[in-house]
Amino acid sequence: MKDSRKREGAALFVVLMIVMVGTASAVFSANSVSHEVRGTGFARQQMQTRYAARGALVGALEWFDIFGPSTVRSIMLTPGSTEGVQFSCVSGGSCYPEPPLANNRRAYRLYPEHFEALLTQDGGVTPGLFENVPFEADYSFGATSAHTPIVVVDIYDEHVVSTLAPGAAAQGGTKFKYMRTTLTARGRARLSASDQAHPDDQSRERNETGADMRAYIVSGPFITGSL
Repeated sequence: MKDSRKREGAALFVVLMIVMVGTASAVFSANSVSHEVRGTGFARQQMQTRYAARGALVGALEWFDIFGPSTVRSIMLTPGSTEGVQFSCVSGGSCYPEPPLANNRRAYRLYPEHFEALLTQDGGVTPGLFENVPFEADYSFGATSAHTPIVVVDIYDEHVVSTLAPGAAAQGGTKFKYMRTTLTARGRARLSASDQAHPDDQSRERNETGADMRAYIVSGPFITGSL
């Protein structure tokens, strides 16, 4: 009788240990799956933000091609110019996601409104220079996503050179000049609803991601003496 009770106690202990190990394994598995799902979501959001920045960069290249290097260089060298489509962004205004360009900076910034201004303005009667904007919230993150893309493109670091562009005639002897320019697209993904902002970090929000894309382009040619 005594041995039987001991065996029953030992069996109960083993069962309890098995239950505890099984419960711990289940909790660990659920926690791991939760972290995996979260990590996958962050990776997807980062990739989507990068795609939005890439789309804006490609749109900026098309915008650059439409107006031409001479016009782009002119507005870069003339602060406050209204050539093309110009939007003012001053300190303390709605300049997100980047601080405004310095007044003496030889640069130009493209906002989403620059691309929208090149769409058809009369419902398709007159074709626009852009058929679609380079990035849209529904296509970048999906129609049901809680995030929306915000992108600006900076055009800066322009240099006019007489060096032949890649692919030009090898014999030289031409009187052309080219402009080398840097384009940087700064993409951000922000929650559509209100989120906690950080005033000390250019009002960036807590649950947002960022991705930058950069292109180094050669445009022209210019005839010697035109610049």
